Amino acid sequence: ITSSKALKRRALAKRRRPPSPFRGALMETFMKAMTATLCLLLAASGAWAGDSRVPASTPQAQPAAVKATKKNVVVVIVDVSRIARESNLAKSVQAEFQVWGDGVKASLQPKGEALRVKQEALKAEGAKLTADQKQVREKEIVSLQAELNQLQQKAQQEYQQRQQGAEERLRAAFEPVLDTVAKENGWDVVLNKADRLLWSNEAVDQTDQVLARFNAAYTVPPVAAVTAPAATPAK
Repeated sequence: ITSSKALKRRALAKRRRPPSPFRGALMETFMKAMTATLCLLLAASGAWAGDSRVPASTPQAQPAAVKATKKNVVVVIVDVSRIARESNLAKSVQAEFQVWGDGVKASLQPKGEALRVKQEALKAEGAKLTADQKQVREKEIVSLQAELNQLQQKAQQEYQQRQQGAEERLRAAFEPVLDTVAKENGWDVVLNKADRLLWSNEAVDQTDQVLARFNAAYTVPPVAAVTAPAATPAK
C-alpha cells in the first residue's frame, strides 16, 4: 500500500515536470479532429437542416477531388537576414540611411550644443542673476528644448517612413529573383532560415546561390553624397 507521503511526492514531481513542447500542437490537432468529427455527425443527422432526416431532393455532395501530391518534394533554406545585410541593394539602402542620418545629425547637433551651453550658463550664473533675468533665460531654454524635441520627433517619423519604404523596396526586388531561381532549380518549398527549424542539413541552405543571383540582378551605383539640411541658427 502506497503511503500518503509517497503519493504527495509523486503528485509534486508531476507538477514540477516541464510541459512537453508538443503539447500545444497535439492539443490543436486533437481539437481540429474533434471539430471535424462533430460536424460530420451533425451533418449526417440532419442537424444543419433543422430536421432529423435529409430531404430526398437534396443533391448529394460530390467528394472533393484529391489533388495529386508530388513525390520527392525539394525543400531549401534561404537566410533572408543575410540577404538584407550582404546584397548590393541592401548595402545601397544602408548607405542611403547613413547619409540621411549624418544630415539629421548635422542639423540637430548645433541646437543641442546651444541648449547645453545655455543650461550650463544658467547653472553657473543663476545665483548672480535677478529674478527677471533668470526667467528670461529659462524661457529661452524651454523654447530651444521644445524646438529640438519637435525636430527629433520629425526625424523619428521620417526614419520610420524610410525604413518601411526600404523594406518594401527590398521585398519587391527580391521576390521575383527568388521566384526565378526556385523555378530554374525545381525547388518546391523555400523556407527562411530565421524560422524555428528544428534541424536542417547544410546542403539545403541555398543562400549563396540566391544572393549571387540577386546581386547580379541589382548592380547598384554608389550612393551620392547628400547635402545636410541647413540648420536654423540657434538664438
